Amino acid sequence: MSEEHGGAWSSRKAVCCKEVAVVKCDVLIHNGRIIDGKGNLWYWGSVAIKDGRILQVGRKIELPTSESIDAKGMIICPGFIDAHSHSDFVYFVDSAAQSKIRQGVTTEVIGNCGVSGAPWMGAASNCALGMMPSGFSPSWRTFEEYLEALAILRKPVNVAALVGHGTLRAAVMGTENRPWRSDESSEMKRVLSTALNAGAFGLSTGLFYAPGSYATKEELVELARIVGEQGGILASHHRDEGTYSIGFLNSVAEIISIAEEGKVPLQISHLKAFGPDVWGQSTKALEAIEGARERKMDVTCDQYPYCATGGNVAADILPISFQGGKRPEDIGRDLRSSKVRDSIYDEVADNIRRRGGAENLTVANYAPDQSWEGRSIQHVAVKLGKDPTTLVLDMLVEAEGYAVWVSHALNEQDVENIMRYHGTMIGSDGRALSTEGPLSQGNPHPRNYGAFPRVLSVYVHQKGTLHLEEAIRKMTSLPAQTFGLAKRGVIEEGGWADIVLLDETEIVDASYSNPKKYPDGIPYVMVNGKWVIKDGNFTRELPGQALYRES
Repeated sequence: MSEEHGGAWSSRKAVCCKEVAVVKCDVLIHNGRIIDGKGNLWYWGSVAIKDGRILQVGRKIELPTSESIDAKGMIICPGFIDAHSHSDFVYFVDSAAQSKIRQGVTTEVIGNCGVSGAPWMGAASNCALGMMPSGFSPSWRTFEEYLEALAILRKPVNVAALVGHGTLRAAVMGTENRPWRSDESSEMKRVLSTALNAGAFGLSTGLFYAPGSYATKEELVELARIVGEQGGILASHHRDEGTYSIGFLNSVAEIISIAEEGKVPLQISHLKAFGPDVWGQSTKALEAIEGARERKMDVTCDQYPYCATGGNVAADILPISFQGGKRPEDIGRDLRSSKVRDSIYDEVADNIRRRGGAENLTVANYAPDQSWEGRSIQHVAVKLGKDPTTLVLDMLVEAEGYAVWVSHALNEQDVENIMRYHGTMIGSDGRALSTEGPLSQGNPHPRNYGAFPRVLSVYVHQKGTLHLEEAIRKMTSLPAQTFGLAKRGVIEEGGWADIVLLDETEIVDASYSNPKKYPDGIPYVMVNGKWVIKDGNFTRELPGQALYRES
């Protein structure tokens, strides 16, 4: 290089240096191993945060800062995104979201399984069974009003909401088992379109449950088409995860067909092979999903990392035809009739068998006698000298139609097969609970407190099912991409500063025997640039946002 050329370069360099202003960041995290959420290998580096965003990412950052955090070799990764949550109402009773934020969850996707916080009109309240905290009554009607209420509410996590098909159907046409009429079709489409325009991320279905199960394919396809046209997603608890109606594999094929005809991206909710009758069929279900992707369909799925499910006893075992149009108290009243009980006894008994048998069904919430919580149906039945089917029907009478249990009905090999699939993300299928206060009752499924730590502790470190970087991708960038959560789920410049620091060697999650336990090994959680968990303590910061789908 000539001296003249070199001189010119030096001059330009000097000019550039003068133009660069030194920026002071709010927080500088250094000495950590960065996992960016995209599946890339970890590397040693630092992250600078300013005004709620990631200002800079690099191996070494030297900027003036208001706060310096030594990560001490811990993992620095994006905040976890719970792809399948049911926290639609709980924030209005206790907005601290402790069971989620302490797992490292910084964003929740709510409104799943066909049940959402809005529209709240007509018979919509009949669909909120088990989701609605005791004593709470919504003040909104429309989805726009619901999102406004979420936005005003101070909370530690971000929330993205779906419209529940069951809630929508009940709001417009009640809970009867019948096809929609022309006027109801127009109104449901109008309400759905309005919700999507207000910022809803898509439509969820609960085709296993009434009243969603009453919809015709034509209804579902027409609603799905509206969602697709407006850039949303269809998230579906499909019709049958076992052998209750059309069968597991037929049910997967059905929901893929609905999404394909409706021209809408599909997210299959908590994919599982439920019950001994379908154990081993996860491989064929995944082949169906991959086949759809080969046809250029946008299909993904989520999963909670357990061999047990949780659910409402009445919805799980009572015939759909019996549930139609009934409130919980109606169910409890009708089951007092010996004639009614006799007419459904055999089907209830068979549904108990499908769920793995009475010895694998554990009482989670039962208000009439809390001493039963944590005990199996078999244990209680033997103690009281009743057969399990009679006991369960008696429970629903005494509890006025509402009780919750945990069903140990999944196979570990199926769980791992689904987890390895590259299109599977992680969801809790739980709610934001607490170890104290109004959201601490019962003996809940441990997924409410430990779904995300369990992936790391069990399926990364104990079993080696996933590499660490792949596990993080399934909990961050994959759900962000799937639901269109802009600038979240990755560690990159310009992204929102939703960040978790975790010690992978210290991760301990909740257990079935001790489900109400906050995990160990996640001492720092940041949401939108603010520490919500710091040194393992809740800071009382509530920087969470209600997220809106971008048109």
